[in-house]
Amino acid sequence: MNSLLLSLILALLVVIVLLSAALWRTHYDYKKRKHTHELLRLAAVAFETAEAMLITDRNGAIQRVNPAFTRVTGYTADEVIGRNPKLLQSGRHSAEFYATLWNELLTKGHWTGEIWNRRKNGEIYPEWTSIAAMRDEKDNILYFVASFFDISRQKAAEAALHRLAYYDPLTQLPNRQLFLQHLGAAQASARRNHRFGAVLFVDLDDFRRISDARGHEIGDRLLQEIAARLTRFLRVEDIVAHFGGDRFAILLASLADAQETAVRFARGVAEKVRLALSMPLQQQNNTYVLGASVGVALFPNPGNPIDEPLKQAETALNQAKAAGRNAVRFFEAAMQTQVENRVALESEMRRAIERNELRLYLQPQVDGEGRIIGAEVLLRWQHPERGIVPPDHFIPLAEETGLIIAMGEWVLLEICRSLAQMTAAGHSLRLAVNISPRQFRQPHFATRVKAALAATGADPAWLTLEITEGLAIQDIKGTIAILSALKALGIHLSIDDFGTG
Repeated sequence: MNSLLLSLILALLVVIVLLSAALWRTHYDYKKRKHTHELLRLAAVAFETAEAMLITDRNGAIQRVNPAFTRVTGYTADEVIGRNPKLLQSGRHSAEFYATLWNELLTKGHWTGEIWNRRKNGEIYPEWTSIAAMRDEKDNILYFVASFFDISRQKAAEAALHRLAYYDPLTQLPNRQLFLQHLGAAQASARRNHRFGAVLFVDLDDFRRISDARGHEIGDRLLQEIAARLTRFLRVEDIVAHFGGDRFAILLASLADAQETAVRFARGVAEKVRLALSMPLQQQNNTYVLGASVGVALFPNPGNPIDEPLKQAETALNQAKAAGRNAVRFFEAAMQTQVENRVALESEMRRAIERNELRLYLQPQVDGEGRIIGAEVLLRWQHPERGIVPPDHFIPLAEETGLIIAMGEWVLLEICRSLAQMTAAGHSLRLAVNISPRQFRQPHFATRVKAALAATGADPAWLTLEITEGLAIQDIKGTIAILSALKALGIHLSIDDFGTG
């Protein structure tokens, strides 16, 4: 009896355990199915997002696409199911590109990057794509999932920013920054291939005069026509850039193996440029004739900075302008020495006033009977090392750099002091000084003269200001206004070279 009861109890326990296990398994399966259902629901929601998606089997046949795929590519699901994504290829990428993509996808399990694809209507567009390989527990690929989005707007914005940064908005030509990038690449290529290239620096003669006289709108149109002319006869590999104003640069990337041949080719192009820019230009029923000065420099030169050929071409350009304009000049080493001397002289000249190195000399003026009736004031520079620097060595440079204005004001103030001192000592002598064109054209020049007279107490009746005839006729109306203001101060006026043309 006891044995039978024990057997019944054990059997009951087994049934209870089996029932509990079954109930637990049912509950576990329910939770697992619920979790799986939730994952599938989330996947379905993700698949319907704005980002285009497609799924292919392990062989690359498209199994499913979402609505965003259709919006981006133009293909419906029925048109692509069962087909290979190659139908989207634009032909823009090489076979090596796709080989690299697949190698990374199979070895790393994913790939992300930019791809140019083709829509159903034939339009090629850029997209940012992510592709993942989905594997089973045995590491076998089951399918591939790709998501992508159109980045056409981003690329357009990047292109617009690039154009603003590297192109001149008026002429649509490369600017200085982009030109220097091309120049650096051209020099590296020339060194590798043992070839010579050249840089041409072009300056338009008389352009500023025409632009000031006719207005900047006409000037801008002339620059656009000149830019078009420069690009017509150059090779595809040549670069034309606009540096602003009336200056252009041309890069002749690869001319010849021999330097002499490269010089001949570069000279030929430079002459073509000069002649092309000398041809008449038509704007608003008016004809304009410009000229062009061209400086040329060859490259490569070992050890020089990237922009050195451009600097050398500009040096040669300045020589062409100094020679009378409408000319072509090649850079020579002697020019560099002149430039270095000029830079040093300019730097020293800027400090000349501060160091009290300027001197005034009086050259007597006599009448027909040999009596001194006045004196002309001459400016000299007493350099501590160079000695007396001749005026023809520093006055033109002072005019060009604008330093003549500060020098002229110093001279005027010193003359007024001398006049005041002579008057106080009971002496009278008329002092005459030549006024530079740049100083004369400065705003409020007459006011500055008045201030110098007031500061020193000089009598204006003993001061004569001289200007050249050429200056007087440049702007007759403006010149008359300035002369009238000076005359009202009681100053004597004189026009040098009158009647010489």
